[in-house]
Amino acid sequence: MAHCYRHHRRDCGVGYFIVFLYVLIMQAIVLSRRDFRESDQMISVYTKEKGKLNLLARGVKKIISKNSAHLEPFSLVDIEIAHGKGIDHLTKVVPVNYFSNIRADLQKSLAVGFVVSTTDKLLHTNEPDKRIFDLLKSWLESISDQLSVISDQLIDDYIVKLLHCLGYDIQTVKSNPDHDFIYQFLLFHTERKIADWGEIF
Repeated sequence: MAHCYRHHRRDCGVGYFIVFLYVLIMQAIVLSRRDFRESDQMISVYTKEKGKLNLLARGVKKIISKNSAHLEPFSLVDIEIAHGKGIDHLTKVVPVNYFSNIRADLQKSLAVGFVVSTTDKLLHTNEPDKRIFDLLKSWLESISDQLSVISDQLIDDYIVKLLHCLGYDIQTVKSNPDHDFIYQFLLFHTERKIADWGEIF
């Protein structure tokens, strides 16, 4: 994670003044995006240094937006964050890995979409865990390199490891590694119902 200052010139009607913004620069995995106001979106990302963050991306729905294409779920990006009143702002996005191999395969894309959505629902904001960032990043890279059809075992393995990082009773899952049992265990420990990944296959 890096820190720097950015300056912007603003017109105050009778002249210009310089505004300095303190920004954080870090790598992130996009978890989700949702509409917020007419042209803005709320972007949920996971970072190694800050954990899960919900960031306001201004103007990202506009056709001329440079950041919109890089903010699709499960994209790996470098981001700049500026502190805002009540919520931090996503000011710049630089693509690192779009995982095009996953997006080109409908079955992979659906499976990865489920995993990333589940990860988003299980995580709380501002609770960093390097293990989770490395787990999700390495899992995405392995799925991208996978030549065969993705199996539910690959999804189960990720979910079990994620639950372990979050401190759930992983021994219960390990004693019954059945796919349906893991799914029911996951539902029991989430407040919101998630899509049944059985429909993916």
